[in-house]
Amino acid sequence: MPSPCRMLLVVPMVSLALLGCAQPFHVRATDYQLRVELDPAEHKLVGRADITFRPIPDRAIPEGEVWVALDLNRDLEIASVDVQGAELKRVRKSRPLYAPKHHKKVKPIYRSHKLYLDGVSDEIRVAVTYEGKLEQDVASGEKAGEIHNFEVSAHIAPEGTYLSPGGHWYPTPSIEDQDTLDPDLLLASWSLETDRIPEYELVASAQRVDSGPGRYGWRSPHDLTGVVLTGGPHQVWSRKVGDIDVRVHLKKSDDAEGQADNETVAQKYLDRTAEYIERYESLLGPFPYEQYTIIENFFSSGFAFPMMTLFGPVVMHMGDNSFRHGYLDHELVHSWWGCGVEVDPRDGNWCEALTSYCTNYYGFIDEGDLEGARKKRRDQSNFLSRVKPEHDKPVGTYGLKDGAGRGIAYSKGAAVFHMIAREIGQDNFWSACRRVTERYDGKHASWTTLKDAFEEASGQNLDDFFAQWVNGAGAPTLELKEAAYDASSGELAVVIDQGEKAFSISVPLRIRYEDREEDVVVRISESLQTVAVAASGSPVAIELDPDYHVFRKLHKSEIMPTTATTKSGKGLMIVFPPGDRLDAYKTVAESFEAPVKKKKDGAVSTVPADDSLAPEKLSAGGVLILGDAVRHPAVQELLARTESPVRWIDGGFAIGDRSFTDPGHAVLFTVHHPDTPDDGITVYAGNSEDALTNAAILGYYANSLLVFEAEAGRRAEVIVRQDFESHQRVEVLATN
Repeated sequence: MPSPCRMLLVVPMVSLALLGCAQPFHVRATDYQLRVELDPAEHKLVGRADITFRPIPDRAIPEGEVWVALDLNRDLEIASVDVQGAELKRVRKSRPLYAPKHHKKVKPIYRSHKLYLDGVSDEIRVAVTYEGKLEQDVASGEKAGEIHNFEVSAHIAPEGTYLSPGGHWYPTPSIEDQDTLDPDLLLASWSLETDRIPEYELVASAQRVDSGPGRYGWRSPHDLTGVVLTGGPHQVWSRKVGDIDVRVHLKKSDDAEGQADNETVAQKYLDRTAEYIERYESLLGPFPYEQYTIIENFFSSGFAFPMMTLFGPVVMHMGDNSFRHGYLDHELVHSWWGCGVEVDPRDGNWCEALTSYCTNYYGFIDEGDLEGARKKRRDQSNFLSRVKPEHDKPVGTYGLKDGAGRGIAYSKGAAVFHMIAREIGQDNFWSACRRVTERYDGKHASWTTLKDAFEEASGQNLDDFFAQWVNGAGAPTLELKEAAYDASSGELAVVIDQGEKAFSISVPLRIRYEDREEDVVVRISESLQTVAVAASGSPVAIELDPDYHVFRKLHKSEIMPTTATTKSGKGLMIVFPPGDRLDAYKTVAESFEAPVKKKKDGAVSTVPADDSLAPEKLSAGGVLILGDAVRHPAVQELLARTESPVRWIDGGFAIGDRSFTDPGHAVLFTVHHPDTPDDGITVYAGNSEDALTNAAILGYYANSLLVFEAEAGRRAEVIVRQDFESHQRVEVLATN
């Protein structure tokens, strides 16, 4: 074995001919030992990485001089390189060698460094020392209403540190065609040490170990693809949940009220984490780690990593809303899906779909909130019904180049797993999940892995199901055409139309009798099909899947109107009250204008609610009505032709027998336009300017109607929610 060789990065010029003689040596890292020192005040990192490399199987090992390339953040400079297992000839900087081709518009955050070697062995150990300043424009990635700032990946500062694998804060090997490589070959063992920083807490996505006084230490619980280092000026709370050490990190507060609030928040997070661990261990198997840390990040976040999750300050301090399904429970379940069992990137990202099913949806079921679960299923179909055809891609392509978007992954993905559970049985579903946990923890799994597990647990062949719902695009569009009852046979004949594209699906029907209702399920596979159902009496009507168990594209009349309905059209008319425009109403108008203006033929117009406003101006397209403009006769004439339940009274508004005349009351609602059902009419009006504190986030409410109540100095709370639903229903004809 050649003797160790040390080389500083002061390299003499070499001829292009000489550099061209070397061939690439395809290696992977199997072990990382990192030692870093951080100086938050100076944004500085000084590091040493000791990395073990081995040849990638099935790739040729060239003879003679070879090169291995390391990728490192472009703001970090290599100071020295030591090599064992080969002779280091020189080091040369390079542009990124294997930057993802589909990210051409994004400037890579790293550079490649070629290490030219001779006499390579089957194991090479490389020690790299490096340093530099890592500082990013955190504010540029912050967007109103968004809980993910994906633009931060390598930032060290007094307010907080966030170093992710995507920030290339440690050297990693450049690997050609990495997307086609067996991802288990990219797993490695990790150790990380760093000095403690006064008044500053650090956490890594690995298991804490004792590294002696004044130092942090972590070791990977199993082989990982990368490691995250994060932290800030935090206060820490901890609790044992069984054998699991759970911690909560919150930004320190300097005043007594803030400290008391932090104590309350921390204890709630510890309580909920204990509940969630118990719940999901029973469904998914033992919690994959001995430690779990919840961290208040310094920028907008909802990130899950092995043994920890990061939330932005807004999400962390939303009170009980922080524990709505899809927040803490979602990130914690990523401990099983995505962190424990990793995603095979060659077959699409399945973990967001499965995690969304387990938490965003099944959390309602587990708590006995069947109506909440039904609304979630309804919202999933509402979402798909608004997706443009060019964006309606197979859920199995999420994470692949030009694949499905996040909405498809989360909404359709969760719905697909719900339908799998109905197909094979809920107990078989969870049994399959536990099999995946047991067999693939610390490894990569694919959609095919899940399919095999579901088939093994149920004994059913799911080839057709996965071809249709995972690898196929779209969803059925169902229409009840007619229903006829034959009293002599006791059979109900139901005609269901799927249109041009036929799916093979089980469709729930609700049969209405004079004194009761009955639910049945029928199987259809043709574009237009008549199914026979045994009736237990003389039915009067039949409804198509009123509980939304089948993920489908809804007809225009079925889509529940929300603010998205008004924003989704090509045209928008904004009606302001006369006089000066309140900032809150201008904010709402801008949020509605933006998506319409992005459309190729999108047109936005603004009119005051004065004598010039005639009903014909509001006869088509999306309409946004703000403030007292709602009381204009032309607007009232339009709303009278809709299903709006709101009445406008002196000093406020009324819904049913309840009046809202307090200055802190405001209402937001959307109904279908009576002349162009594709479009929506949205009204936002408050009894005073103080009632409009939620103006900037209206688009994030998913209900048809909301009533807000504001108290001085606080954001308004929702006190009434309503959804305007319309189900397919046909009257039953008697034929005998």
